[in-house]
Amino acid sequence: MSTERTLRGDRGRLFFGIAQPLVLAGLVWMAATAASDFGRPWQMPPLREEPLSVRPLYDFDDVISDEQLRRFLLRLRPRLEGNRTLLPNVDHALRLWGADAEFGDPQFASSEQLRGLLTDHRRFAALYGAQQPPLLIHEGDGIRFRLQEGLATCSHPDHTSACLAEVGTGLSFPIVGPESTTTFRAAVEQAMRDLRLKQVEYEWSVKMCAMFLPPTRQWQTSDGQQMSFDRLADRMMWELLPRGVCWANHRLYGLAALLQIDQQVPILSPVTRQRVYLFLLDATDRLVLSQHADGFWNDHWSFAKPETAEPTERDGDQLGDRILVTGHTLEWWAIAPEELHPPRRVIVSAAQWLVRTVDAMSDDQVQQSYAFLSHAGRALAEWRSRAPYDVIREGGL
Repeated sequence: MSTERTLRGDRGRLFFGIAQPLVLAGLVWMAATAASDFGRPWQMPPLREEPLSVRPLYDFDDVISDEQLRRFLLRLRPRLEGNRTLLPNVDHALRLWGADAEFGDPQFASSEQLRGLLTDHRRFAALYGAQQPPLLIHEGDGIRFRLQEGLATCSHPDHTSACLAEVGTGLSFPIVGPESTTTFRAAVEQAMRDLRLKQVEYEWSVKMCAMFLPPTRQWQTSDGQQMSFDRLADRMMWELLPRGVCWANHRLYGLAALLQIDQQVPILSPVTRQRVYLFLLDATDRLVLSQHADGFWNDHWSFAKPETAEPTERDGDQLGDRILVTGHTLEWWAIAPEELHPPRRVIVSAAQWLVRTVDAMSDDQVQQSYAFLSHAGRALAEWRSRAPYDVIREGGL
């Protein structure tokens, strides 16, 4: 590590030590003021018709070559497996390939098929069978996605809604539920009504809010709490690393997304923006110190290097776990300010480990780790500022 990088890391840890009490003080303030928020009349905050987007910022051909990127993405063309299809693979695949992918081969699902499975109960029932409980659940005027009840349900709260938003799904997009037809607005507004600071998973909820709410910066939840993007950012920085889903990687991506959206439409206070920056800088410094010589990380990324080059059977250090952490890490760095990046060699080493790993995997192994690999594929494409489908299409399907 260079002297400059070492000094920057020391500054980051010093400032983070100063900022962390401010985060905790903010959470105490949130708890103290929440009671006074109850009882106020509630109304839905105004929403954007079209979601904001979070874009890749870099094109570094030393991270991954055109040929390597195309080869990697070809392994991730999405397949449906009838009623054995994992629904989390469907929304992850849509997020990877965008809204317009068409592969010209019936063994691979198009984006239209993927989005249709998530938004049209008729298509869902045709694939999974009439005996399968519906994915779409009507809640009065709203609609939500069935969560964590088996292979035909969503993996994370608001993940499916956030994925639909990430591929540019507007609020007027039709949703065909089992009881009636509505629009995507009904799903987004239901997620807004359900949002709670204390919910177990909140990262994708925050991302969806940041895509549809700005320039609104503060609003009231349906149970009467005052909410803001400052509060949500503090919530994501509250727990110690690497606590959180996917070993805190969703938290890091969500914070990096907030920073980028804040550049488009200011939604964070200057103090919160600085705290987010320092929190992510601290995470980067930890990742630099904990990267294995081969280029990957595991669940111990925030405090220790992986102990072996070969994957183990320990939960958090299996091959899929290493792909998950390494792909997610490259993904949030790709949308973050360059000042939060590690030395380029760290990025290159991680990307090349992913390329070698996927080259050595069988098709069955790729399918088993599809959701994790989708983050890796998206990250690698972002480092070349390319949409994954454009990479495939331009090379000839």
